[in-house]
Amino acid sequence: MTSLLISESQPWKTLYLIWFFATLILVKLPAWFIWYLVPSHRPRRSWTIKRALIVRTIRELWTLEVDIDDEKRDPSEEVPDSELTDAKFVWVDGIPDKLFRGEVHRIADITNVHPTRIAGYWLFQKNYDWIGLRAKLGEKTILHLHGGAFYVGTANPSDTTANFTRGLLEHMHTIQRTFAVDYRLTASAPKPPANPFPAALLDALAGYRYLVHDAGFAPENIIVAGDSAGGNLALALVRHLIENPTPSLPPPGRILTASAWLDLSSSRRGPGSSAVLNAPSDIFDERPGELFAKYAVVSLLGPMGFEVAQTHRYLSPVSLACKPETGLFAGFPETYVVAGGAERLLDDSTALVERMRADGVIVIQDIPPDAVHDFLVFTWHDSERTEVLKRLSRWVDMM
Repeated sequence: MTSLLISESQPWKTLYLIWFFATLILVKLPAWFIWYLVPSHRPRRSWTIKRALIVRTIRELWTLEVDIDDEKRDPSEEVPDSELTDAKFVWVDGIPDKLFRGEVHRIADITNVHPTRIAGYWLFQKNYDWIGLRAKLGEKTILHLHGGAFYVGTANPSDTTANFTRGLLEHMHTIQRTFAVDYRLTASAPKPPANPFPAALLDALAGYRYLVHDAGFAPENIIVAGDSAGGNLALALVRHLIENPTPSLPPPGRILTASAWLDLSSSRRGPGSSAVLNAPSDIFDERPGELFAKYAVVSLLGPMGFEVAQTHRYLSPVSLACKPETGLFAGFPETYVVAGGAERLLDDSTALVERMRADGVIVIQDIPPDAVHDFLVFTWHDSERTEVLKRLSRWVDMM
């Protein structure tokens, strides 16, 4: 993941960026093109030159040592509808105390996290006619929790991760609008520490409560979906609802995860793991021996020790150190698990499927062999992306 080692002040940042992109465009891309002319030189022999170059470029961008997003949206500011296309901004109130219980409340006391108001975005099918917030009788929807390793990204429809549900809306027949919450992002040094666990989970819970209580969707008609870190949040949200039963807020009808990051401790990393075997073919730059997304893990843990990332069922439910090995997913609703066969986090999804099935959960596994991490958000990743979106849409329409 991106680090912040270069001074953020001008002119050093400007000079660094000029050098970085000039080298990328004038030197590295031409050299990679020549190298990838030979199919056996590509990370996957079946890939086109175009895909090989795109993936290699994304990997290179992860090595940037400055933050190039200087104009991040202030989460406390409302976004007018005039700035959105086929979408609508809303405010979501923080969860009330009666829904904030159990293990999540215990850890929130340790990390000093509290519920707060957050932003949310409705995303519509083209030509959708907004006639008000309330759900129609029997209407279904998807609650989307975006990826970004808990410290980057947004629910704003302009973000790349919105292509996940935007793609579903192109193919589904029974859902015309989806909802995404702009959960709080975590941070740590060199930035001011902010929003450790369970801040994002409390915001996901607030979004689910909003759909049920404010918008009037029946829980059984809601699919909680998440890509990458959002897949982790989706499972944690459902876990909280199951462990802390509330008659007014039962669990959702289904779960959908895409390239979910479910083991913050990387406990399965080894010679035969996807973390090692797929390192050359995924979108993340490989740094041998370093914990995957170390900055995100440190930020999310806050004052807690690393053993929490190794053993806690809300953070790392498929970790080898997370016990018990059976029963952790008892009572979970039907789940659709998507992952890429060429991604480093593949083992997280296959372990999830194995543990869920052992606990009696109905699980559908969909893993295109040559797809990278979070491929459903990349419009260039066809034909795998469209084929999976169509299969997912049929699954949704049969709900």
